[in-house]
Amino acid sequence: DPGAGLPEFIAVGYVDEQLFMRYGKDTGRAEPQVEWMEQNEGPQYWERETQNLQGWQAAYRANLANLRQRFN
Repeated sequence: DPGAGLPEFIAVGYVDEQLFMRYGKDTGRAEPQVEWMEQNEGPQYWERETQNLQGWQAAYRANLANLRQRFN
């Protein structure tokens, strides 16, 4: 389990040290973090990113369960 106050899974995107997107379990969606991403990418982009990251989250959960089983 994650430590106190830490999310189970989070994904972020940076360009030149600027956070431009975030996905977290709290919202369950990929979301723009800067205005230029909101203006240049439409809902299809964010839906596709959300679906990709939900898949990554599920794979992470499965891999973590395997590790716990093998090394617990």
